[in-house]
Amino acid sequence: MPPKPLSTEPMSIVAIPDAGAARSVGRREWITALSFLAIGALVFGYAFRDEIAHAITVWNDSTAYNHCYLILPISLYLIWERRRAVIAREPRGLLWPILAMAPLAFAWLAAAEAHIMEGRQLAAMTLFELFLLAILGISVWRVIAFALVYLYFLVPAGAFITPALQDFAARFAVRGLEILTIPVYSNGMEIEVPGARFTVAEACAGLRFLIASVALGTLYGYMMYRDWGRRAAFIVVSIVVPIIANGFRVLGIVILGYWLGDAKAAIADHLIYGWVFFSMVSLILILLGLPFRQATTSFDETPRPAPRESPAARLRMAGAAIGAMVLVCLLTSAWVTDGPIGSMMARALGGIKHSSGL
Repeated sequence: MPPKPLSTEPMSIVAIPDAGAARSVGRREWITALSFLAIGALVFGYAFRDEIAHAITVWNDSTAYNHCYLILPISLYLIWERRRAVIAREPRGLLWPILAMAPLAFAWLAAAEAHIMEGRQLAAMTLFELFLLAILGISVWRVIAFALVYLYFLVPAGAFITPALQDFAARFAVRGLEILTIPVYSNGMEIEVPGARFTVAEACAGLRFLIASVALGTLYGYMMYRDWGRRAAFIVVSIVVPIIANGFRVLGIVILGYWLGDAKAAIADHLIYGWVFFSMVSLILILLGLPFRQATTSFDETPRPAPRESPAARLRMAGAAIGAMVLVCLLTSAWVTDGPIGSMMARALGGIKHSSGL
């Protein structure tokens, strides 16, 4: 049998990706990103130390925000749960979030000059979120977006709605008493029935239950549903249900006082009973949401081939980190807050108040 002639076709060389080199490039990118994140977190923490200290004080002093101590551990757990999908991607520095930080810096200055601590805290948190986006890039940030945005619950916000909640609870209770044909006299927050008189104080507004319910409902909606329509619907339900439930709680206390003929006996330990009541309401809310649950969104955890090491990418990351830290340090420096820029903001705010007749 004659031997087969040798092929005259040109041989093609196939490049086999070097997995070790790809991992090495990815590791260097992550080490760089994590280094910038650690340094940036220290800078932000020092620059906004007053906002952080005030937030912790509110967490300790107000029962409406005791749950804030759980927010950071929850966010870290969610990030840890997605760690494989995160590591499968590479951080790619962005510069445009730093540009977006500039108007927010002026918003922080305006809140500082107006002595609105809640505004300062929200602006500081948003600045930090943009810093994270600038270092991590869209691909990584998208995987852990909920965990990062959930950090906004660290800000003790919402106290300004307390009067509206008080008014709703009082009106709800009065209307319920009228439906039950119980004689009632109301003068705003004062509710009087035969044998007992009640005042719907700030502690009765239900803010503590509302804030905790929204934080829980947001987390539950994210964990149990995939499409944003159902998530948004459950968050709305977690807002409406505790407000109405608090109205029933106030109504129940007034009815109990009417039956006992003693307001003090009716409101004894009503805060403890309120937590038990709202725990049951939250449990019912969760059980009602279970039949509509969906499989949560899963991200690809397969390591992606690392692109060729790009000095420009590292330069963008370094520029974003340095730009953000310089902006924050400049923003909170005495030259800005107590110097010419702060004086300019004070004059501008004073002009706005004067023109609006405030």
